[in-house]
Amino acid sequence: MKNLYKSLIICTIIALLSASTSMVFAGNRDRSGQAGASHLLIDPWARTSGLAGAGVAEIRGLESVFSNVAGLTAVRKTELAFNRTQYLVGSGAGVAINSIAIAQKLGKKKDFGVLSVSFFSQSFGDIMITTTEQPEGGLGTFSPSLTYIGLHYAKSFNNFIKGGISLKIINERISDSKATGFAIDAGVQYVTGKYENFKIGVTLKNIGLPMHYSGDGLSVRSRIPSQEFDQTLQMRSAEFEMPSLLSIGVSYDLLFFGGEYAEMSKEELAEEGLTRDDADHRLTFAGTFTANSYTRDVFAIGIEYGFRNIFMIRAGYGLENIGRGAKSNLDETAAILLNSDSFFTGPAVGATVCAPLTKERAKHAIGPRIYFDYGYRFTNKWKGNHYMGIKITL
Repeated sequence: MKNLYKSLIICTIIALLSASTSMVFAGNRDRSGQAGASHLLIDPWARTSGLAGAGVAEIRGLESVFSNVAGLTAVRKTELAFNRTQYLVGSGAGVAINSIAIAQKLGKKKDFGVLSVSFFSQSFGDIMITTTEQPEGGLGTFSPSLTYIGLHYAKSFNNFIKGGISLKIINERISDSKATGFAIDAGVQYVTGKYENFKIGVTLKNIGLPMHYSGDGLSVRSRIPSQEFDQTLQMRSAEFEMPSLLSIGVSYDLLFFGGEYAEMSKEELAEEGLTRDDADHRLTFAGTFTANSYTRDVFAIGIEYGFRNIFMIRAGYGLENIGRGAKSNLDETAAILLNSDSFFTGPAVGATVCAPLTKERAKHAIGPRIYFDYGYRFTNKWKGNHYMGIKITL
């Protein structure tokens, strides 16, 4: 009966993926720039950026608050992480991103899920204030900021189905104008295989109501006809939509067990209940397709090697769907370079080093640890992005 239930779940997921093929080429280049809150599309985490966004099915732990919130269910007790991104370092604009998050597993004897809070902030440094009367400046500076706060919850419904949901409060601000909005993410991961090494992930992101700007920056002093004095007139800003998207991903782990498990057969290993956390060597292959509502669709593939959860190295590659029209007029390489909407299209690399904080003697146990993450994403211009992060797990 259990195998029948799993088969029905697999068939249902395959049916949903098949039904979504009508959205496979939903990305629309003509709509680029019509959505706002584009910072919601920026992955601030070093570990997931090193896979070029291919880890929708594979991601687990605190970093999943961006890629697929269902991965939060892998949090064992408490996780705290901070990441710093040097954004487009070659542009000289001084753009930086800071992200911090904390996750806590609820319940000791019974699993009540995982609750997490995250904060994202993108700063642009000081920009000179100019006006039509003083185009050279000299009036001081202002500092734009893009932020959002996320509240995330994920739960394992059984051993192979995990789901989660996020609520984000978004704010875009300059010195005299701001916009505030709300968005919702939802994600599901399906895990199967003898060692829980095959995964399917689906996530729907940035679903929310339109946003608009308000504030003194939209007001102007003007004289109304037939009046003898100036009045302050408030203008209305146009509304803009959220950059909603749908991502579908798969991943597979090749696991190699050593030590006391080296002489065991596959059946004996399966009976031990071993997972990727018990493997001496792990090789993970991941792929993700993202259907964007306001730009082109993106395909991403990634590979990660892990040694005893102590050292991990990863690489990924993202490729935009350039469309049939571009391919008919240009060769494939030229089309990618000349018709790319995103400077993120291309390779990414990253690595993680872990330091256990205590001796881990119990079987299958992973104790408190500290992780140091680094990622680099190549860009078409401006010398790429550097990601540096630190995570503590208890």
